[in-house]
Amino acid sequence: MPNREYPYYFIKLGKLYYVYHSYKNVKKKEVSSYEFTNDESLAFPIDEESAKQLADECGGHIVTKNATFNDYISQGEIWNNFLYSKKRTYGESISLINIDEWLG
Repeated sequence: MPNREYPYYFIKLGKLYYVYHSYKNVKKKEVSSYEFTNDESLAFPIDEESAKQLADECGGHIVTKNATFNDYISQGEIWNNFLYSKKRTYGESISLINIDEWLG
């Protein structure tokens, strides 16, 4: 059944797709950062339960995709290569804002 399609999910916030999030403990407060992209091909494919939780956390909505298992694996590889290239370019810590300044 190589052509059988299975559902997987993206999180969409406006015109942006979820890529990843990180947690940091700053001054004894846990802070979450989310990264989004306008390029659907770089979106992170996730399972339904995780999609529901993440949509609640970031205020996005769930987009259902149907694809073959190989297509799903390809989507994950594209996402992984994107993150790897960002880490190579920007270093291990990718900071969207200065957390200390933001917390005051």
